Amino acid sequence: MAVTLGVDFGTRNIEICQNDKGIVLREPNIAAVDTVGNVVAIGTEALLTHGRAPGTVTLRRPIIDNTITDFNLAAEILDHALETAAPRVKKHILAPTKQGFGARNRELLIRALGDCRTGKITLVDSAATAWLGCDAEPLVEEPDYLGGTIICDIGAGSVEASYIRMGEILRTETVHGGGDSSDSAMISYIRSAYSLTVTPADVREAKHTLSLVNPEPSPIEFSGVDTATGMPRRITVPAKELLNDCTPHIDDTVNVITSMLKNLPHHGENISVADRIILVGGGALTEGMGSYISEAIGREVIVADDPLDATARGLMIMMNR
Repeated sequence: MAVTLGVDFGTRNIEICQNDKGIVLREPNIAAVDTVGNVVAIGTEALLTHGRAPGTVTLRRPIIDNTITDFNLAAEILDHALETAAPRVKKHILAPTKQGFGARNRELLIRALGDCRTGKITLVDSAATAWLGCDAEPLVEEPDYLGGTIICDIGAGSVEASYIRMGEILRTETVHGGGDSSDSAMISYIRSAYSLTVTPADVREAKHTLSLVNPEPSPIEFSGVDTATGMPRRITVPAKELLNDCTPHIDDTVNVITSMLKNLPHHGENISVADRIILVGGGALTEGMGSYISEAIGREVIVADDPLDATARGLMIMMNR
């Protein structure tokens, strides 16, 4: 007996879905590793070791800046996730990848999945998969109509905008950085402005409370280590400071969509039309992201329903065909 699984192996999370069960696993794409390279915990369990495990254990991610930087760790995390999602059965894999992921990383992903004793492995375009998951069918049912949809995926490792017509990707633009760049900017800002060291988990939790539409956002509390004394300390930071200085992924999103609108593909002498602009990915969860970008570019921008799961929904549609 064999099952087909959709595997979204992202920079920050790994998500696995099955056509008849929906999403069966969602875990952080991270592992706790000791000094000799042995993996001692994976996913949520690994995050729980932070601050509790001995100093010989560190947290590592197999993908950094949209690049597989640790092949062996990627293979071990995938093996653990696949066996957790569907134990003791043969698995055929459908795996979405972004255009900006690159041929070398796709090759490494196939090899890592192959090391997990899988059957057939098929890579699909992440943007086209999300397009299916957003139910972004053409607004005009005419064969010569040049309208299409821009799918903008605001991920942890990159911001990628793709122009899609009838399920076919005609143009893609990628900016590397994404949510991770915002995390790094926020950590650096708090360290320089408040002499406090905080963790990536701290700033990611803080980002979930930020709002682009609230004129008087509540200040955000951080607990960390004082850089001068090494002692624990708690501070309160005005949210506007973080929005002004620590959210490069928002500017990246505005810029990549603007560039896409200015460079839509030609069809003979005619220029294509962008009927809709849809945001997917974890970065789209920031409150007010759609209206903020809409005001910046002068076009309506839609945030997909459950933007984090748009790709998984598309995978399930593909598996049921």
